[in-house]
Amino acid sequence: MRPNFSEIEQVVNPIKFQKIQDDIATATDLALITVDYKGTPLTKHSNCSEFCQKVRSSSYGIYCEKCDSHGGLEAARLRKPYIYVCHFGLIDLAIPIMIKDLYIGAFMAGQVLLSPQDTEDTPEPILPGVQNMWESIGEDLKEAHAALPVMSLDKITALANMLLHIVNYCVEEAELKALLAQRSAKAFNRTYTDAGDEDSLRLNTIKRRPKKGANQLIQPALVYIKKHPQEKITLEKMAALCNISPSYFSKLFAKENMGNLSDYVNNIRIDRAKELLLNSDWNIRTIAEHVGYDDSGYFIKLFKKFTNKTPLEYRNDKESSPAM
Repeated sequence: MRPNFSEIEQVVNPIKFQKIQDDIATATDLALITVDYKGTPLTKHSNCSEFCQKVRSSSYGIYCEKCDSHGGLEAARLRKPYIYVCHFGLIDLAIPIMIKDLYIGAFMAGQVLLSPQDTEDTPEPILPGVQNMWESIGEDLKEAHAALPVMSLDKITALANMLLHIVNYCVEEAELKALLAQRSAKAFNRTYTDAGDEDSLRLNTIKRRPKKGANQLIQPALVYIKKHPQEKITLEKMAALCNISPSYFSKLFAKENMGNLSDYVNNIRIDRAKELLLNSDWNIRTIAEHVGYDDSGYFIKLFKKFTNKTPLEYRNDKESSPAM
């Protein structure tokens, strides 16, 4: 059962993430802040422009808060990054942080001006009932406004997608940690229930201690591959068997030092082919098909890569070897 979260702190650690957020803001020229579903800041503002600092501290600041709130909710409704224009004509973007259908917060970024060549594609204003307040600002704000970074819509969109990838990574990491904690707790509870005294508790803990978390999560896929070497094995299918995303499956698989999925599958298939070569009189084509290779030529080439022998050489060498 996948864990459920209702608080953004369960997904984004504000202390640890602040430095990451600061670096992202510096590298991208975006202002960035993380907020909960109410719009309440979880982190401090990173790279907040002089212009926006002055606006937020003025009587216009109430509209800044409304922009953030409406932008986050619209992103949640769309379930994707939402790019919009604030009440002062700046480009902002909201990236929703969602667990299934639950909106728990957002990355709010922006405080940039749109390149002149993209003005025909200007995103919609987030507060349509509020007129652009540019004409009402003083000279000090105009000077700060002129210092704002200018970006093309393509770059803004690319940055929004990058932030979405970071959000998805944070969510998946939180789910993974919670799932591992759940499974560890269940394993401990089973061990404790079955143990009759302190010695047997220690013994059972040792016997029943689960393998590393990563291996546990991908175990359904490893078992499936060994039982069905002839089947078409894909990353998406194996990830679905383990109830995790393909990207997390690849990450966990790599942690087990088994190479990539393709190499692992080929290893399993070649091992199975070795058994069939020694324990059956099937021809090479039949064995190749039985372990998932329609092209016997490719199978022979791959077998030699793994064993330095052709399948026939392997069979003949083993048959001619004296019994131990």
